[in-house]
Amino acid sequence: MRVRTAALTALVVLLLVVPGLAAPAGATGASGASGAPAAAAAAAPLRATYRLQVVTANLDGAEHRRSGDKLATVQRVIGSSTPDVVMLQEVCFGQFRRFVAANRAWIGDGETWRDHFRFQQLRRHHGCGRPGAVQRHGLVLASRHPLSDVGTHRLPNPGARTPHRFRMLCADVAVRGALLRFADDAVRACTLQLRAGRGRRTGAGPARRAQAIAARKVLAPLVREDRAAVVLGGDFNAVPTKGTMSELYRLSRSGWLTNRRGLFFEADQTGTYRDRPAGAGPGIEQVVCRLAPRVCRWGEPTHRSRGRSRKIDYLFFGENRAEPTATSTLLGPREHLGGDVVRSPSATHDVYLGWADLALDLR
Repeated sequence: MRVRTAALTALVVLLLVVPGLAAPAGATGASGASGAPAAAAAAAPLRATYRLQVVTANLDGAEHRRSGDKLATVQRVIGSSTPDVVMLQEVCFGQFRRFVAANRAWIGDGETWRDHFRFQQLRRHHGCGRPGAVQRHGLVLASRHPLSDVGTHRLPNPGARTPHRFRMLCADVAVRGALLRFADDAVRACTLQLRAGRGRRTGAGPARRAQAIAARKVLAPLVREDRAAVVLGGDFNAVPTKGTMSELYRLSRSGWLTNRRGLFFEADQTGTYRDRPAGAGPGIEQVVCRLAPRVCRWGEPTHRSRGRSRKIDYLFFGENRAEPTATSTLLGPREHLGGDVVRSPSATHDVYLGWADLALDLR
């Protein structure tokens, strides 16, 4: 009896210190598929669960258009949460330089700033410079962990009336845990901003959907073949119930895992809110989710303009390594997804901090 008790105690300690030595229960990796050869399962990489925290924020891209420091709230969230990845959109190059300077502690011995911070120019913006000046303007992907295999992917812009380019900026993140060392390519992080605009005449809706499809096609092999944990974040310029988001959400509009196109769980999809969920109106999907609380396609508003609040900023995690529902442990229920929005007084977009428990490959 003493031997059995000791073994059970050791197992409990292992589960508490290293919450998962395999993918979460909801993962559907290729090597773990039903009917896969035993040899393939045995060759699967050893994994452990890591809580990945990500910050995304749109800085509005005009340093001199509004008063206040738009980076201040971002830095406050970074200081209080120690995120693994930071994604910024509509960033002036001057803001990027200040962001690097504020987080130089991330740069280790033998490293340069390019190992932790990347800027992708999308256009040149008059609001980024002093009157009469023009400055680079685009996306930022940064991490306190080393970045590698940095690349950009072109997103289509059908029916465009301006030369504004759209890109998705991606990199592998070499996550370093307190007790564990993960593979250098354990996480693939990407950020983007989809086309803005409303109304049929603008053509923005179809363009956004085409861009979401293009982003999904780039990341689909990583998720479906279980090659890495994927996080995709940024400003999608569409509320959760729109068709554009159906290209990404694993959840259907009514909150069921029936949307086969979508490959991602959203960080804030497990929240419950006293006010109307961020969306275009009290549709039937919102009524169903409110009557039977569960994971649903909604979330706290992230964008405020002209008296309206909407959720248009997202953090998605690949379904192959993320678990959308809570599990029971000896210490009670454990949530595996979460998100929180922090009000930014100097920008129309708030700062969004999301996290997920992901099964990451060990080195």
